Amino acid sequence: MHKTILHSCSVIGLVWTLCVCVFYTDLVPSVLLYGGLSLFLVSWCIEFVMERQWQTKPAREWIFFSLLIVFFLWALLYWPWDGQVYFSHHLTQRLPLLAFGLVGLFGLNESHSRATMINAMVLTSVCSVLFIISKAGWQADFMSMERTRQIAQVRIEYINAHMGFNFFLNSTLIGMWYLLFHAERKPRLWQKIVYPIAAVIIFYALLMSDGRSGFFMGLAIVGMMSNIEIYRWRKWVGACYTVVALTCLLAISAMHPRINSEKLTTDMRYNYWKVAGELIREKPVFGYGMSRAQEEFDQVNMKYASEEIKYFWTVQHTHYVDCHNQYIQTTLEYGIIGLLLLLAIYLSPLYICWGRHEWWLAFFFTLISMGQSIFDMFLTGRLNMIYCILLLMTIRIKNDYRTSSALV
Repeated sequence: MHKTILHSCSVIGLVWTLCVCVFYTDLVPSVLLYGGLSLFLVSWCIEFVMERQWQTKPAREWIFFSLLIVFFLWALLYWPWDGQVYFSHHLTQRLPLLAFGLVGLFGLNESHSRATMINAMVLTSVCSVLFIISKAGWQADFMSMERTRQIAQVRIEYINAHMGFNFFLNSTLIGMWYLLFHAERKPRLWQKIVYPIAAVIIFYALLMSDGRSGFFMGLAIVGMMSNIEIYRWRKWVGACYTVVALTCLLAISAMHPRINSEKLTTDMRYNYWKVAGELIREKPVFGYGMSRAQEEFDQVNMKYASEEIKYFWTVQHTHYVDCHNQYIQTTLEYGIIGLLLLLAIYLSPLYICWGRHEWWLAFFFTLISMGQSIFDMFLTGRLNMIYCILLLMTIRIKNDYRTSSALV
């Protein structure tokens, strides 16, 4: 009985933690944001002792989770020579890498299932989108640029910025597709009915997003997943669909309000990348260290900035700004060695899951994670929590459904 309660607390805590990853707003109480994480970690630690999980035998799964831990600890190698302005803050932001790295090394109890977590993501995603639409107002003109701005304003105020929100939505699409077509167990009737409806709602939100990376990733993964299933049915039809899908992708992309020459050339990210590039050329092999990299970047990040951008970051937003690219940021901090470590983290799940049902799950999570990292701080920023949980779900949960039908 005690074991059942403990395992249930672990499941509830992890699902709770995953679902609140969609939120990044001051409107959500701290107890809701961190309560699930606390419940999961405490219950896991108790399980670790009671069930002697330190006896877990090494397996291929250890590669990925060991790399997460190494990436976190790598900052400590620079500590004697690093700066101290951002060291504590940055190290705290990366704590999920250490926590979930340790969890992944020793595994989860048998009560966890992918279906439980994915179904919770579906419910969270659909409810979030419907909430945003209702707050923005139900209008007949639901595909206009003005509508995009209305939805963006509501989403930012009540839920999250587009990077985090779109990543969660894209991850939900991947999870539904996996359970429908590639899971060990055949989908249930309600999933065949509910998932397509949910996918339409989620895809609409991605199409109306002001964020380009989530928008493109949404189009790409839906196109690729559709192509995979059509190709499995009829290869020649799949080949024809590829041409049609690429044409539609280009056409829809051209309609996005932030896809034009003026928007692209004035994007602040290009200024940040130029600055980081100059700094990297001075220390390309080992980098500057976690805090020193940010301190050096702070000194020169206005070099290419317009007056409008300078005002934005010095008056409207007084906190630090990073270079908005995980690959560049990691190279700036740890040099080429750090970049190789980062790529090993991203690509190792493909090797670990090779030959298994969940390989496609690992493939698409890797795809959107690496894509997101081009435009945002992914592994070292606030998105690392959801990444760790999704890969924990992919690599460490052996079955798609629990033995019990509860929560599925």
